[in-house]
Amino acid sequence: MRRPLLAALALLLAACSDGEVNPIVGAAVREVLPGRGAHEAAPAAPPLTREAITRADVATIRARLLGDERPTILFAASENGGYVTYASSIRQALTLRGSQITASRGLGYDLLSATSSQPDPLAASVPPARWPEEVERSYEFSAFAPQGRIETYHCRFEFGEVREVTILEVAHVGVEVAEICEGPAGRFENLHLADLETGFVWRSLQWLGPQQGLIDLEVVLPFTGRRT
Repeated sequence: MRRPLLAALALLLAACSDGEVNPIVGAAVREVLPGRGAHEAAPAAPPLTREAITRADVATIRARLLGDERPTILFAASENGGYVTYASSIRQALTLRGSQITASRGLGYDLLSATSSQPDPLAASVPPARWPEEVERSYEFSAFAPQGRIETYHCRFEFGEVREVTILEVAHVGVEVAEICEGPAGRFENLHLADLETGFVWRSLQWLGPQQGLIDLEVVLPFTGRRT
């Protein structure tokens, strides 16, 4: 039986240099969370609104480790060859290629890098009817070796129900896709909500490694290349 997608559902900050926060991130934090500096992590932050995100006009994601009570807001801070690094106000960072998480920093256990065979519908949007049967994913983690530890998995896709999810006041209709990954080191499952027409993955649970586990990712405002 298909498990539903949780519908309630690097690059160390190239955005920072000499201890300073990228000005785009700082400006976005001030626009979205008035009264807060980019270094502040005030627990009683005002509610995030779509209007504030639109005013800030910076690509935005929300991410939540499954043990966290609330998601972290991250803003696009740098782009390099299609890889976009998003940074939070407390310098946590996720690097994405499309909707595929390719690196993480400051979340607990760093994912140094992740690569995949092509076409990968997470990395470049593909209408659901044209998704490949499977992709190969390789993950690099810290280890006592120059290259780190690399684990490779073969991942197959299984399509489920069509659902509507709302991400910060905007509704998206998509198909649930389970991604079942198996390799010598074990097995894990990602879950995605892919747009019915374009295949763009608006929300997903993605595996960041055997210690970090899954992270709940929402694309609030997609990166378009207009600004970083």
